[in-house]
Amino acid sequence: MTTAKSIEKINIAEQTSRLTEPFTMVDLVEMDDLVLSIFLCHGNMPFHRHMDQDELFLVHSGEIILETDWGKVTLHPGEIAVAPKGLGHRSSSLLRSLVFLLQPRLMANRRNGDRRLFALKDSGRLEKVSAPAMARQLSRTFEPLHLIDVDTFAFYLMAIQGAGPWWSAEEQSTLIWCHEGRVTLETEFGMLSLDSNQLALVPRGVPHRLSSAGQAVIFGVRRHQPPGPPLAS
Repeated sequence: MTTAKSIEKINIAEQTSRLTEPFTMVDLVEMDDLVLSIFLCHGNMPFHRHMDQDELFLVHSGEIILETDWGKVTLHPGEIAVAPKGLGHRSSSLLRSLVFLLQPRLMANRRNGDRRLFALKDSGRLEKVSAPAMARQLSRTFEPLHLIDVDTFAFYLMAIQGAGPWWSAEEQSTLIWCHEGRVTLETEFGMLSLDSNQLALVPRGVPHRLSSAGQAVIFGVRRHQPPGPPLAS
């Protein structure tokens, strides 16, 4: 059961207007133990590592270089890479670039047994995924297309056309992030239209459905692995 009385539409362009200094960040939405943020990348960040969380980078505009212990990749708009927990990394850009971050921030103690203290330099390979290229592979509507994993979640694309089924997620909130076109989100609170680069969060347990007069594409996140048991106090 939810205590929400409405669902808020978040306009990414309005939020990014607040970013004026390099490497400043705005949190867009909290989804249970995940946070979606956007930051201004301009210049060089120092190398660092996150011991308890993966970090997903998705370029909104501009171009960044993501350097890690596993090598480096150049990310253009719509391209995604994940720096796994414990991997040394930094982002840099000669341009004023806007970058989405998706990472766990809450309930770190629930990931007992899923924590890697450090990543060995030669134990993996950094990969990137192109959301625009993957969107061209969408052949069925209302069926998620997996893009990449971040922590215990899968980040996906889904095509929307016509009216989809009603459904609800009891175990997690549902992110509706319009990537292309326009989608209509229908819940018990009413109808909400989302254009490209607008998003909304449906609380867990709230029935909802999506529809689109044309073809639209959304980003979404779903848990594919339960978190570990809480650490003993």
